[in-house]
Amino acid sequence: MKSGTLRGAILSSTSVLRPALSTVAAILGALLAGAIILTAIGFNPAEVYYTVFHEAWYTEFGIRKTLIETMPFLTIVSGLLVCFRAGLWNVGVQGQMIIGGLFANIIGYVLGPLPSPLLIPVMLMAGMLGGIVWVLPSAIMKARWDLNEIVTTLMMNFIAIDLELYLVKGPLRDPKISTHPMTTPVAPTAELPNIPGTEVHIGIIIALALSFVIYLLMSRTTLGYQFRVLGYNINAARYAGLSISRLIILSLLVSGATAGLAGAVQVAGVMRNIDPEWVPFYGFEAVPLVFLANFNALAVIPFSFLFSSFLVGGDLMHRAVGLPIFFIDVLLGLMLLFFGAAEAVRHLELRWRKVRG
Repeated sequence: MKSGTLRGAILSSTSVLRPALSTVAAILGALLAGAIILTAIGFNPAEVYYTVFHEAWYTEFGIRKTLIETMPFLTIVSGLLVCFRAGLWNVGVQGQMIIGGLFANIIGYVLGPLPSPLLIPVMLMAGMLGGIVWVLPSAIMKARWDLNEIVTTLMMNFIAIDLELYLVKGPLRDPKISTHPMTTPVAPTAELPNIPGTEVHIGIIIALALSFVIYLLMSRTTLGYQFRVLGYNINAARYAGLSISRLIILSLLVSGATAGLAGAVQVAGVMRNIDPEWVPFYGFEAVPLVFLANFNALAVIPFSFLFSSFLVGGDLMHRAVGLPIFFIDVLLGLMLLFFGAAEAVRHLELRWRKVRG
């Protein structure tokens, strides 16, 4: 009896740890495969990896830059996790982030006389509203006519980019800048303050809080459970009497709101105003992190930090050793390949155990 109980406990703990082990194996496998590639093209893998992590983690500039870069990744990934769990693909994060940034920028200088404790929350909510406005048409088309949300959200990216070009070069252009078109910068009272004793703005705290909120939403609420049911099997969700259209719209709106929030924080904490050529790359780069984190809203925190470290360290590595910065994208792709292989092995093992009874 004791032996069976012990065996059950071991199997239970193993089933919990296996998803995490799949991700760890993917990271280690990617680093090993990356080392082989680096050796083949004439670079010293130890020197490259040392430069990446040393510059990102052991220099004052690297740590500050890594934490600042973590914020948009963490915010966007938290929202993507919701719609991915619901079985929906929002690939329009770029556009939603742009529109959210524009909304926040307008509020940030129009309401500039307001005090910071009032203006900053209003500006961030304006950014979220911008993201919601931009994803809403795709959400309605998916819920009402079952139009493919991948296509519609992707197309909205291009519209947002063109709209940004028009607005920044036209109605929103700062008349004080005659050389390069830019929007009017947000008022000083709209700028995000730094965490006391650091040069990192409070956006990282906002992103961490959002991750905990999403975790609670998905693991502790009825709505989160309904999202998961919809993602697992839409027919089961329909049979259970769930409102499919409502869940589709809500999940996409959550994702759009977080993307807009990321755009607002970038404007208020980093950029201050918007360049007509601002096309944030975070949207597509964030997608793999959802899978590496196994759809866990808390696990996305270290993975967002890790990938930000790769980006920051990779940029400095490019200057130090001459390796093209797109090698970081190669590493991310390798991580996904190894993660997919590890997950395939895990599912085959589970199926084999079921067959054995």
